[in-house]
Amino acid sequence: MSDFLRELGYDPFYYWAFFGTAFALWLLSAALPFQPERNLFFRLNGPVFFGLALFLAMFAGRWPVIFFYRPVNPDEAQFLSSAITTLARGDIWWTDPMTSGPLVILPLTLPALIGLPVDFTSGRLIGLALGWVIVLLAYLSVRHIHGDRLARLLILPLGCFVACLMFWDFAPYCSEWSPLFLCALALWLCLTAFETGGKLISRWRLIAGGLVLGLMPFSKLQVLPFTAAIGLTTLLWTLRQPDAARKDCIRASWTLLTSAAAGSALMLLNLCYSGNWMDEHESYLIHNLYYTHARGLPWRDSGYLLRYLTDLSWGFSSFHYGLLLLLIIGQWGLRRVAWRPMLLGWSLLAAGYSAVLVPGRLYPHYLLFLTLPLALLVGLQFGYLVKGQSRRYCTVFGILFIALGTGAQLIDRARDSHSLHKLVATANPRDVVVHFINRLKQPGDTLAVWGWRPELYVETQLPQATREALTEAQLSDNPQREYFRERFLTDLRANQPAFFIDSTGPDDYLLKDRAVKGHEVMPALAAYIEKKYRAVGDNSSLRVYLRCDRFAALKLH
Repeated sequence: MSDFLRELGYDPFYYWAFFGTAFALWLLSAALPFQPERNLFFRLNGPVFFGLALFLAMFAGRWPVIFFYRPVNPDEAQFLSSAITTLARGDIWWTDPMTSGPLVILPLTLPALIGLPVDFTSGRLIGLALGWVIVLLAYLSVRHIHGDRLARLLILPLGCFVACLMFWDFAPYCSEWSPLFLCALALWLCLTAFETGGKLISRWRLIAGGLVLGLMPFSKLQVLPFTAAIGLTTLLWTLRQPDAARKDCIRASWTLLTSAAAGSALMLLNLCYSGNWMDEHESYLIHNLYYTHARGLPWRDSGYLLRYLTDLSWGFSSFHYGLLLLLIIGQWGLRRVAWRPMLLGWSLLAAGYSAVLVPGRLYPHYLLFLTLPLALLVGLQFGYLVKGQSRRYCTVFGILFIALGTGAQLIDRARDSHSLHKLVATANPRDVVVHFINRLKQPGDTLAVWGWRPELYVETQLPQATREALTEAQLSDNPQREYFRERFLTDLRANQPAFFIDSTGPDDYLLKDRAVKGHEVMPALAAYIEKKYRAVGDNSSLRVYLRCDRFAALKLH
């Protein structure tokens, strides 16, 4: 069955037939309004059908990279290994996914609830599901302002982008999906808590929106600009309600602030209960602040950074430049608009560019932080633009919107020179080692890896014996290096993994010089490994060690 699916997925005819049919169905659902008095399709074509058609289009566009995509992004493996370890230990705070928080890891544990493994396939399905919900929440937010029929068309560029993802740094599960989901959820809750005129109509949605805002920093600190943009804008709305008494405005603002504080307080109380307060303070807060301060590029190179990332990322340039052009075009003819939604849209876009540029690093997946804000602002703007215009101008603006927002992306995807065949999983030096470990592992076993190969945890399905899935922090020149080294050794002694692997060398992701990156750079670690473990293999890329008692049992057999 796997070979049959692989053949279908990588045959251009079958792939484009499936994707084209599914995408056409979604476009049809977007273009034709829900009319219960007409034929069966118009009666069925409600919001639920639109959402299901959207999911089918996204699945059809991405399913080959979901099921047969080779692990080329080590971040994805790091998050999956953290999820495996979280399930084994029952503690969302013990693992350290470096610059990401526990709410990035938590969604990856969901497949285990229905008996599915936490692996690359389930991780990419979770990423697809989060992307789908993000687009749906954006659609529901725009619908609240412009109505259902217009919202379906205005959200086409964002849905098209998520459906066409093939870039190696976008298609895997990455650290942006969970923060963007929380951002879209907070946006929808806060926006729909008010009527379009600005009057508060749902205090419960305001409370729920505040709670989500309080949770957002625990997904990724990089999302703080989004938290501020949504939170401060909503706070302004609560204080500027038309025809509302001053005390009612203050009460609403107090409701929002206390709800956000409650969301953060719940996470902090859980952290205190887990006993991992000091580790989270050092690894998530202090190390993140150092990471942000130690920019990869100076501020003066921000323009180059944005151009480089955009041009590097397959499919993003057509989305980015197309929507920026629409944003500029939309300023022409734009008359009176509701200031509240547009203020939120512009604030989110500023937050998106901040999230991409502040770290100053050449990591393409940061660009995902621009997708929701840019598509939302353009959709809101064009919705106001076409209202009150003559049929002729509406037709012109509609053609421009579809051509630049969606058509350019589809053409870019069809002309993509990066063939799916280049993404087929191939043999790698880890295969022999993974087979060896899977043959010997026992229930309750753990694994420790020194180096930058977190894929080993996923491919062996063994939990981490140490908090980190990779040892970059123990080897890079950072002020907390000794802290991370001591913690690694402490975890190793406490958990005594059955297997220890040193992946440094020519096939490691980045730590390729074994002489200066191998575990021997820590004399205490080298002494511990020599005392407690026995070498069982060295294939020039991976050095494999087995705990002494397991080695003795292996020799007996």
